[in-house]
Amino acid sequence: MKDLDLTLDYMENARFNYVYGTAVARMEASIFSTLEKLCISMIYHKFVLREGPRTRYMTVQQLSGFIRMMFKITDPRINHRIVKTISDDPNCVDPKFHPDRHCTLNSFIKMLAIYFSNDLDRRMRFAFSVYDEDGYGFMNRETVMRYIDAFFTGDDEDEIFEMRADMLELLFQKFDKDKDLLISFEEYCDTVRKQPELLEFLGTVFPSKNDLDVVGLCCNLHTH
Repeated sequence: MKDLDLTLDYMENARFNYVYGTAVARMEASIFSTLEKLCISMIYHKFVLREGPRTRYMTVQQLSGFIRMMFKITDPRINHRIVKTISDDPNCVDPKFHPDRHCTLNSFIKMLAIYFSNDLDRRMRFAFSVYDEDGYGFMNRETVMRYIDAFFTGDDEDEIFEMRADMLELLFQKFDKDKDLLISFEEYCDTVRKQPELLEFLGTVFPSKNDLDVVGLCCNLHTH
């Protein structure tokens, strides 16, 4: 195919087309076209090149920086959870790959597909998986409180403690339908379908439309 990036020489473009063209052809169906996936692959490839010519994968540090700088998701806990959720690729069998250190191309494209999707069910699954730190399919009061802690800061410890406690009770009244002191995925989805503005009730997971537009322009995602 025609060279996508004129900053790369002929040999590097040929190598990109061979490695990433084959990878894209093997990917499952996506909201992105083949050309869009190749353009995303070029962005991914540029990150990989920064780690040296023998590197195969984007690092989790690079992924975290991308999410922080491009998507403005700066909360350390949520940024870390997004990176961990995204970089866990069970389909990668390369012995050099480790999800605590790397992010595959497939995972990177899936992340962008989630962010550019308007499918509420898909967005709910992703947001809940980010909040659900233990992966149990539900969140207890301790898990929810860890996120609430970041909502309130100040010098008056008693006032801060009271506001955090009030927020915790308010959220469980809203989401915990069966009053078992747990917020299940089903309860979360039921509440968010009625009030979509509660999708990110424990902190920002998704970028703004303006930030998506910038990433879409950089990746040539014209149809999105």
